Parts: sequence; structure tokens; C-alpha cells
Amino acid sequence: MPFYIRAKTYLRYAEEEYQKALTRLNEDQEAALLAFKDSFLFSTKAIWAVSRIEAPKEKPSPEKLLEELSRAVEPEMATFFKDAWEKFRTGTSLEEARALASQALNYAREVLAPILGPAAWSRNF
Repeated sequence: MPFYIRAKTYLRYAEEEYQKALTRLNEDQEAALLAFKDSFLFSTKAIWAVSRIEAPKEKPSPEKLLEELSRAVEPEMATFFKDAWEKFRTGTSLEEARALASQALNYAREVLAPILGPAAWSRNF
């Protein structure tokens, strides 16, 4: 599968997980927190997929994703993703998880904008 299709697919998964988290905010906060975390990871994978021509032979760990991401994006963005992952890993509030997932989605849309076209900016999270 070409890299841009993988990137767009990961972005779609990130958006779906984010929406799932929003619908579960009042019902099941643990599920919402997990969905925000998954949204964050899919956003990370979307950006990572753009920097890889070939599909990986095995599923990369979040740490491996972040390591490779730091070579593919601006230092500010790489720092955001590393710091945000540390917050998810060590525990974060529901509101902070929502903000981190939202920012990750916006970064992914920014990086994928040439692939997605102008419609990509019609929805911000």
C-alpha cells in the first residue's frame, strides 16, 4: 500500500477514535481516555507513515514511532509528541488527554495537507 494511503488511513482512524472519545466523555471516562490515547497514536502513525516509503515489516512500538518521527518533522513538533506520549504513558486527566489528542490531530492534518488538499483544513479538532 503506498505511503500516502497508509497516512490517510491512519488519520481517518485518529479522527474516528477522537469522535468515539467525545461520545463517551459522560458515559465511560476510562473508555474515553483510551480512545483519546488511540487517537493520539494514530495521529503519530499518520505523520510517521508519510516519512516511510515502504510499509514496516512489523508493528512499531510508540517509542520507535517517536524516535523515527523526530527525524521527519520540525523539532517543536517532535518535542510535542514526545512530551505528550510521556503524559499519556504516566497518566493524564481526561481534559488534558482531549487537548493532546486534538493538537496531535491538527499537527497530522498540517503535515498531510499536501496529500489531503484544501478540504483538510475545514475541520479542526
